[in-house]
Amino acid sequence: MRSFHLLFKSFALSWLVCSAFFCALPFAGQTQPDIHLPEKRIPDTLTQQVGDSLFAHAMPMEHFHDKNRLIDILRRHGSRPADIKHLEEIEAFEMHYLVFPLRVALVVHPQRPDWTDRRRIEKGIEILNRALVDAWIQYRPVRWDTLYEPITINSLKEDNYDAYYAFSEKYDLRDTTTLYIVDNEENLCADFACARTQGFANILETYTNNVVVDKFFIDDFKVVPHEFGHYLGLHHTAETRFGIERVDGTDCHLLGDRICDTPADPGELFSVYVSYSNCEMKGLKEEGSGLEYRPHINNFMSYYAPCYMRRFAFTQGQLDVMFNAAVQIRGNQIVELGEVPEF
Repeated sequence: MRSFHLLFKSFALSWLVCSAFFCALPFAGQTQPDIHLPEKRIPDTLTQQVGDSLFAHAMPMEHFHDKNRLIDILRRHGSRPADIKHLEEIEAFEMHYLVFPLRVALVVHPQRPDWTDRRRIEKGIEILNRALVDAWIQYRPVRWDTLYEPITINSLKEDNYDAYYAFSEKYDLRDTTTLYIVDNEENLCADFACARTQGFANILETYTNNVVVDKFFIDDFKVVPHEFGHYLGLHHTAETRFGIERVDGTDCHLLGDRICDTPADPGELFSVYVSYSNCEMKGLKEEGSGLEYRPHINNFMSYYAPCYMRRFAFTQGQLDVMFNAAVQIRGNQIVELGEVPEF
């Protein structure tokens, strides 16, 4: 199944439109498009099977923390012979970070060039790596490109993302993830409503190999980790396409975001029940059971505003899914060994 997830900052009343494949927060007055997915956009059967198994049978990361498993991962990812030899020769095994190459592509609109400061981009990548450190995954920039294209993040979404797929086919690299940093529209308001797409990424779909982020949010503390979370298999904590997750956790690997240590999340529509000083939801009860919702407000994959003096975080279950997705779904990505990062 091909899935897009968009992260929005909305300053006016809007509503959530979802289908089996697409989820977006539109401008007020926008209707849901009639979506017909070309066959090329649907993951191959093996990818879909592996993706589904991540949630029901995701192995905790510690199961990979032995020499033979790590050597097998490196061989499947076409890693450097020197890294494999290093592991074969050491006696006392230590888990090493898996370092994925990252290509950074700044997309410049010829008619209104915006040259994003490289220091902001580097800060954004550091924020990403800090977020992924407990997943034993890091990204290292290996290539910096400037692409001159008259596009915006919204124009890539036109015609049910046909523009995005054409753009990806033109510029993506096969064995390296690309972070596209793109302009947004100059006018973000229409019909007394304002909204802004912060970024988007496919979930476990191998026909594209990128993450797209609005230049404005490249060094935001949530946006880049959120979009890479999607790229590495995560759904929103308030996901409903698989069914609404129950507060008591029943069938948690099948419902909601399909990860059992992220509590049931009713979604940002109910943010009036959230105390951002205490970073908790109070008083909202599940219909029928009467149990109170206790979602993780500061989760990277939620849609809530930032909590006061609290960092965003992934749960251990989310970290496990990302690690499994990185080594199983993203098998065409080159991997190198890395030591514990210093931030």
